[in-house]
Amino acid sequence: MNMLARAAIPVGMSTLREQQLAWLEHITSASGLTLTEVARKAGLHPSTLTRFWSRDDDGHTLTSSTVAKIEQATRVPAYEASHPKITAFAENEATPFVPVNDNNPVEAALKLAAERSTDIHLWSLKTGTLSAVGYPSGMIVAVDQAMTPRAGDAVCAQIYDFRRGTAETVFRVFRAPYLLSAAASGEPSQPELVDNERVVIAGVIVGGFTLRR
Repeated sequence: MNMLARAAIPVGMSTLREQQLAWLEHITSASGLTLTEVARKAGLHPSTLTRFWSRDDDGHTLTSSTVAKIEQATRVPAYEASHPKITAFAENEATPFVPVNDNNPVEAALKLAAERSTDIHLWSLKTGTLSAVGYPSGMIVAVDQAMTPRAGDAVCAQIYDFRRGTAETVFRVFRAPYLLSAAASGEPSQPELVDNERVVIAGVIVGGFTLRR
């Protein structure tokens, strides 16, 4: 029998952090993997889980997107029973950028950067929500999933609708603890509170590029 098929969460676990720690402990003990190896297997920064494990003084918890990646990589059912599975992701504000022209030096450099790091993801913006801070619609942006966001950063985030089992990828400015739009038109969108449950920052934009077409 595959020991990873069952998640062992002790009775009496009261906090989300305690449940997550017990879940990770079950994964490592059943698989023989270290936390660093689990993180790599899930496509996370190698220190993501070791940092989480050692931060026991502030109630720090893993985000829903991180939990989903670990669950998918290890096939260990997550501890959470209250939320349905996310079955659909909307990408109305951007599409993943896939370099196709190796003769274009910028495109080739973007391809190389994405291939060398599991933390860098490229997106082609279809929204003007960041145009006032230098990232207009049509620009290719590099998102670093391992970087910790600071106030004022342009970020990629996911907004979950657990009732419908859907999630939307959005691009906003982080003004702790909210996500705000920064459109050149000045038309604001509804602020979203970053609670690391329904609204999760997926990465920080570290650069933008515009290709000649």
